[in-house]
Amino acid sequence: MPENIFVRVSKSYIVNASHIDSVDNNFVYIGENEIPIGNIYRDYFFDEFVTKKILSK
Repeated sequence: MPENIFVRVSKSYIVNASHIDSVDNNFVYIGENEIPIGNIYRDYFFDEFVTKKILSK
């Protein structure tokens, strides 16, 4: 799967980045769904994905 479209947020979940509505320290929100961010993936998600998305806007 293309890394610029999909991001792994836990052992059980890979999400389409274009569908993420919001993020907090523990969850990704897509519509009414609350998807947990796993401890192993948290640093990558915030350092690589969130920072790049914010800077690219």
